[in-house]
Amino acid sequence: MKENDQQQQTIMEENGEREQRVQETTMEENGEREQEEQPMAMEENGQEQQPTYSVFIPDFNKDLSLASSSLDRYNDSIRDCLEKDLDLIQQNVNLQDQSEQNNFFKNTKWAPDGTCLLTNSADDVVRLFSLPSNVYEESSETVTMIPNFGIREGESVYDFDWYPLMNSQDPDSCCFITSVRDHPVQLWDMKTASVMASYSVIDHCERYIGPNVITFHPDGSKIYCGYENMIEIFDVHRPGNESDKIPTIPTRKSRKGQKGIISCLDFSLDGLYAAGSYSQSIAIYDQVNHELCLKLVGFTGGTTQVKFSKDGNYLFSASRHANSILCWDIRDSANILYELPRPGKTNQRIHFDFDPSGRHIITGDQFGNLIAYDISLPNEYKLIKSVKAHDDLISSVSFNPVYPIMATCSGQRKFNFEDEEVIDNSLRTWRVPGEYEWFNYVA
Repeated sequence: MKENDQQQQTIMEENGEREQRVQETTMEENGEREQEEQPMAMEENGQEQQPTYSVFIPDFNKDLSLASSSLDRYNDSIRDCLEKDLDLIQQNVNLQDQSEQNNFFKNTKWAPDGTCLLTNSADDVVRLFSLPSNVYEESSETVTMIPNFGIREGESVYDFDWYPLMNSQDPDSCCFITSVRDHPVQLWDMKTASVMASYSVIDHCERYIGPNVITFHPDGSKIYCGYENMIEIFDVHRPGNESDKIPTIPTRKSRKGQKGIISCLDFSLDGLYAAGSYSQSIAIYDQVNHELCLKLVGFTGGTTQVKFSKDGNYLFSASRHANSILCWDIRDSANILYELPRPGKTNQRIHFDFDPSGRHIITGDQFGNLIAYDISLPNEYKLIKSVKAHDDLISSVSFNPVYPIMATCSGQRKFNFEDEEVIDNSLRTWRVPGEYEWFNYVA
């Protein structure tokens, strides 16, 4: 046992040193680039120029290059994958009790400061990976991705989310939350992989209810949780079972409001938030009084993701067993403006993302293709990239908010795992070509 503890400590120290080297390298390179490119504030006609900021604009007309990959590390059964990561998982795992079903990635999200990412998989493990050290080295070999650590949850992981103000230079901000079936929401310390706080909802039988979706408010002060016919809001600084309960329907038999399990949430910058339901509806709520402002219906399949455009004028949504992502006009007609084709006839969620500029939407599909659309023009879109990125369903795409790199993960449940010829349950990061553009802050 002591030997395992020493080995685990050594691994975490090595990962910490590697993460520090990556941060130092990328910060130095970013500093050099900013020093070369950033326009100096100049005085013209006696007036000082407005402060500027840079945004990375991808060029999807050029080829992506693979920066790092987990390779075939997770192309095995749940039991075998747990055995490979046994020294990295913080909880005790009894391998004899584990499933022989195949493992696969469900989702991945970059940290707000871009230095690391989280994944969750069919083996109920949340893993943390560092930013690859070769982000800016175009000709370098592909780095093999090995997690810094893993957290084995007691049941299926429904969702996870980063603290929105997370910064690796501030240890107190390095945390994330997880939602697990029949468990409280837990706030985890990224540096120690330990629980910092719990937020619980208990039913009439005194059982914990795990929310189907969790997300921080953008200012980091509250946690929003989606349940059946209910959104519950916890104060981050008040762990326990006290929450603000926001019913989405007046009564259980009512036809008004938004009925069903709240399955996804997203916030806009102008005081609204969207909630998707498995009962084929999307609702827009006011962040202050939580009143229903708008209800969107007329599509098939339970909603799996909602995401506001950067300007807040449009809402994009995805559903189960749907071959497209819908773009809704939420400022004018409340109708569907257009549909972005994306093969997705599957029960598994396929997560999409925007690039940092908000001009492009990037998604995977059930065939392993990575698809990018230009959505910068009003009321129309343009396909600009479709490339084979995995040999199986791409379950998630996540664009790094700081560095020119994005992550993809793949895999799906195989009912005849042993007979499958092609298995790709992998995590990959891709260098994205493009350049930084400078903008002035609006006073």
